[in-house]
Amino acid sequence: MYCERQWGLIHIENAWSENVLTIEGTQVHERVDDPEIFESRGETFYSRSVPVVSNKLNIQGVIDIIEFQKNKNGVFISSKSDYYMPNIIEYKHGSPKMEDYDTVQLCAQAMAFEEMKNCILDFGFIFYNQTKRREKIFFTTELREKVVMLIKQMNEYYFKQVTPLPVNLKKCKNCSLNNLCAYNIKNMSAEDYIKKTLKEI
Repeated sequence: MYCERQWGLIHIENAWSENVLTIEGTQVHERVDDPEIFESRGETFYSRSVPVVSNKLNIQGVIDIIEFQKNKNGVFISSKSDYYMPNIIEYKHGSPKMEDYDTVQLCAQAMAFEEMKNCILDFGFIFYNQTKRREKIFFTTELREKVVMLIKQMNEYYFKQVTPLPVNLKKCKNCSLNNLCAYNIKNMSAEDYIKKTLKEI
């Protein structure tokens, strides 16, 4: 949802490049994503870096943290021999956004988890490192429909192995794949592109 082109470069062309934003994001996730860290507080325990998959949606991913609170209306956890209500939590480096980028990701993770555990989640949380606060996100029908629509588009690109065309947007300057994207040469002739490349080298 953030950028079709960026997604295609990463998942179809297997391209990747780091910049300060991706490095800072990785640092935020280092402790969160460590599955070897076990934490519990009273009747609440935490699972980190939890893999999820949805065969219906044809996606897979990893939930940063699931907070399990003891609740008879929750899901059965065999290792605890009891029922717990799961709250999924996604960690983000920045601050809350006007767009739905983060909420769509969280909802997709929730839908995969629901399929695996045969349950329904009404909401989840996004923790933003800049504000040090959790934002409660409700999984509305509208949000779920948006997830399904975006995943359908994503799968169409993936199975055709077609990378979406480049665009030139304000947010492009912060993208770690900026130099690989070639959005800035889409209107440039081949001759001018070669000259530009040779000059940069």
